[in-house]
Amino acid sequence: MDNIRANDPVFEALFKQAVIDDYIDEIDSIPPNEDLTKKYSFSPQFDLRMKKLFARVRRKEITLKITKYSQKIAVVLLVISTVFFGVLLINPEVRAAVGNVVVEWFEKFTSITFTGDRKNTEKKELRAEYLPDGYSQSLIEDLGNLTYIEFGDSLGNKIRFSYRPSGNGVTGISIDNENHIIENYMINGNFAFVATATDNDFENGIVFTVENHVAEIWGKAPVDELIKMAESVVAHKAN
Repeated sequence: MDNIRANDPVFEALFKQAVIDDYIDEIDSIPPNEDLTKKYSFSPQFDLRMKKLFARVRRKEITLKITKYSQKIAVVLLVISTVFFGVLLINPEVRAAVGNVVVEWFEKFTSITFTGDRKNTEKKELRAEYLPDGYSQSLIEDLGNLTYIEFGDSLGNKIRFSYRPSGNGVTGISIDNENHIIENYMINGNFAFVATATDNDFENGIVFTVENHVAEIWGKAPVDELIKMAESVVAHKAN
């Protein structure tokens, strides 16, 4: 008899329905949310932690959306700046200024290569006559072909300025284009690149040339301030 029941489709269907009915009864026996809230409550500290957690998740989602949107805008700006740059090259003076610059765009970085005049390898001292408010020189190191200068303020913020002669050969610089918007610029008649960070965790930067030298300025200071620094850089004869 038991074997017959076990193989009986009707019995099997009734058994399934009994299980479902029992499950529904269990669900119905659970008190309403209002009663559960009164009986079981979380501490204020737990609620605060959960609110902070949800807020952090929402911020990440918003940041991700903004980053994706910024990247789309960056592509449009790149196309526009490329067209504008092509128009600029019609001007003989501009064409001469950028004739020694090679730019290669890759998926994660942009490579900028400067080829200077090999006949002019004299190293000069470059100095920025303009500094953002609160900044002063805190370090200078002569590393042979490269000179590194650091500026700092009372809050611990730093701006890094480095330069080297481009006449010694090919000078290549890589900029992370996943976290920067890179734009063409002109500094005192010389072609330059401005890298604006899309995230506060990264620095703004500017790459430019002065007196047959390739220079870089990087820091979390506003881009406009870094541009002013670059425009104020003058070359002196090295001692």
